[in-house]
Amino acid sequence: MNGVAQLAAHAGYQVSGSDRATDSEIFQTLEKTGITIVPQDGSGITEATDFVVYSTAIEPENPDLAKAKTMGVMPLHRAEMLAKLCEGKKVIAVAGTAGKSTVTGLLGHIFQTLEKDPTVYCGARINNFSSSIRFGSEDGPWIIEADESDRSFLNSHPEHAIITNISEDHFELSELRELFAQFESQVSGTVIKQPESFDAPTALLGNHNVENINNALTLCKALGLDMKKCIGAVSAFKGIERRLERVGEMVIDDFAHSPVKIAAALEAVSEEFPSFSVYWRPHGYTPLFQGREGLSEAFSEFSRTHPACKVFILPVYYAGGTVEKRITSEQFVQRLQAAGVPAEFVESFQTLEKRLLEEGLPVLGMGARDPELPKFARRLASGLGKS
Repeated sequence: MNGVAQLAAHAGYQVSGSDRATDSEIFQTLEKTGITIVPQDGSGITEATDFVVYSTAIEPENPDLAKAKTMGVMPLHRAEMLAKLCEGKKVIAVAGTAGKSTVTGLLGHIFQTLEKDPTVYCGARINNFSSSIRFGSEDGPWIIEADESDRSFLNSHPEHAIITNISEDHFELSELRELFAQFESQVSGTVIKQPESFDAPTALLGNHNVENINNALTLCKALGLDMKKCIGAVSAFKGIERRLERVGEMVIDDFAHSPVKIAAALEAVSEEFPSFSVYWRPHGYTPLFQGREGLSEAFSEFSRTHPACKVFILPVYYAGGTVEKRITSEQFVQRLQAAGVPAEFVESFQTLEKRLLEEGLPVLGMGARDPELPKFARRLASGLGKS
């Protein structure tokens, strides 16, 4: 949402916004761009409001949406607003179950290196730009991350696209295939689904990042770009925040939250460290319940080859709202233990930090949504560095 807000402000809209959280660091960035932060109580919706942009995480009874409804203000989903901002632009969209942010950021970096001056919209901070957003020239290409998790990528009608992969995550595989087929039909130009292989030096960890690089370079080749310069640009790509991000010498922080992403992160870090500790925070009760079998398998497969690596599970992240708590982290730990995983439930970050410092091993941290996760990774890295 903050990326869409920044793009809208850059396009000349007068933007205000609200959030359940009140202490997020991103608010300072938004305010510097002229965006006003208001309480999430409906007071920010006035007669001057043209439309209210919301995300899938927002319930219909949210005070801002409720106020907009009573005043007849048009609600727009985040993806609808992004599509509105993309009108008249040469858009490259990156979709897929995993790897979207990395490929989006890498493409943005390559295009900037080749002086194409792109506008880039990514789901996480691109370390080369120190932001999830890059504002390019008026006639430069737009490179955007297109999200399938709520079907919102179907609002996109790009000129070119990359589909990184399709695996079960937010929907059943059969439904996902239908959704991606529809998305592909909306692309007017080139669609990359099966990448070529390139010998591109990189500091990124993991075989999945080799595939991400190949996806980006395959599109660059299809567009007729100078491949020597494109491959050279890859070596200078610093990656994406919380995508196997090194935090100090002994901590790697990752956004992994689904079975395929967790498996990829575990595999990548096992190539870096022969033995390490793992912690994970489930990002919601519904995703944990729906993915419990695949998640259990991801951890148990890892434990079969790395039986000494302990897995610590934090409580499910809960940001408020109405949700049925059909499974808890404690119950998930019991499932893991039954599958032979040396798993342990930890009730707080404070307890987790104590246990990890006791272990004294390198650490892979995983989880989505919770803004405390990257802060904890930095704090933990500092503690392990002193031990």
